[in-house]
Amino acid sequence: MRTDRRYSRYERKQRAKRRKILMVLLVVFVLLFSVFLTVGFVKNCGEDRGGEDAAFESTAATSTSVNTEPVTLNSAAIEETTDATEPVTEATEALTYPEELEAFLSQNGSSMEALESAGCSQLVVVDSYGTSAEIRYFSKEGAAWQEDESLFCYGYVGTQGTVYEMSEQISGTPKGLYPIYEAFYIYQKPETGLDTFEVTADTYWVDDPDSAYYNQRVEGTADKDWNSAEHMIDYTYNYNYGFVVGYNMPPEYNKGSAIFFHIGDSPTAGCIATSEGMVLEYLKNLDASNNPYILVI
Repeated sequence: MRTDRRYSRYERKQRAKRRKILMVLLVVFVLLFSVFLTVGFVKNCGEDRGGEDAAFESTAATSTSVNTEPVTLNSAAIEETTDATEPVTEATEALTYPEELEAFLSQNGSSMEALESAGCSQLVVVDSYGTSAEIRYFSKEGAAWQEDESLFCYGYVGTQGTVYEMSEQISGTPKGLYPIYEAFYIYQKPETGLDTFEVTADTYWVDDPDSAYYNQRVEGTADKDWNSAEHMIDYTYNYNYGFVVGYNMPPEYNKGSAIFFHIGDSPTAGCIATSEGMVLEYLKNLDASNNPYILVI
């Protein structure tokens, strides 16, 4: 019984010793494990922090890059927005004109649009009644047509009045809208913006439909092929001043010829006539650069 007690006591001591050793080993293990965890955590935190720092630096660099050239980018954006939302348009003035002018044109089946298409900015209107006529002058400044009442006058047309169908056998003035061509004179060149020619002893206006020079001015008779022509110098009173009406040009056979605006105090063979003073006033105002036209109604 004594031996058994001593053995039990010894065994208990050994067990206690082993427990102490195990406890020490456990503490050491726990400490080592704690150190390992701590080192790993710090390392991971460092890497994450480095990534965050790199991302932050990248973002900061990008932000800095964007902000270094804001004027160029914003300027382009503003220009594009302006172009897209506010297109630039050129303002044009609305055409204005007297109702009377539109009424004159409509009588001939013409229109203000026709004048605009022709580039016309000066218009002489011959408003006939029988063999007489009222003559008016309209001009365009900017987008506005207006009448110059100081150029209103009375005049004459053909002995058969105004006609739609014209020929060499008819003494009528052709109705229609025609360009105004050259001015002419016999003694003294007038003040005018039109091109001019001087009527001399050699000046003819051919009215023979069979001639190659039909309804044309010819100087001299060297190439004469006509049987009939106006020798313009023979009409010193009427043709002292005037201008050519662009009727039947280029010429069609027997459709009429030699239609002028000239001096006269009676009905004509087909021309338009008025006083010398008014012819000169019209010549002074007319200018070839304004594409002048004459309207006979």
